[in-house]
Amino acid sequence: MITKIKKIVKKYKDFLLLSFLAILIFGFGFSLGIISGGKFFGRPPIIIEKDLLWEKEDFEIKANQREKYVASKKGKYYYPINCPLANNLSESNKIYFFSKEEAEAQGYIYQSKCENY
Repeated sequence: MITKIKKIVKKYKDFLLLSFLAILIFGFGFSLGIISGGKFFGRPPIIIEKDLLWEKEDFEIKANQREKYVASKKGKYYYPINCPLANNLSESNKIYFFSKEEAEAQGYIYQSKCENY
């Protein structure tokens, strides 16, 4: 049995050595990629400062109070939050509204190009 193994090893020693080296190199490269990828592309750790569990009622209230419209302090139109035209507004000039009535009370006009949003 041992002589059979010795013959096989002797016959395929170059192939076995090459295979072993290839596995070592690929394993080392993979490990190095994981380590360096974590350093270069890693994000800062997430710090949770608040309790993540909400009561159902609290969640429903917060969902209903989400801002639904946006306007620019320097403009005259207001847009639904998900309207592509709203993406062109400068972040420093954006103001948010919970309802159309609130925006119109401030003198803003609804942008009719955003009807489908």
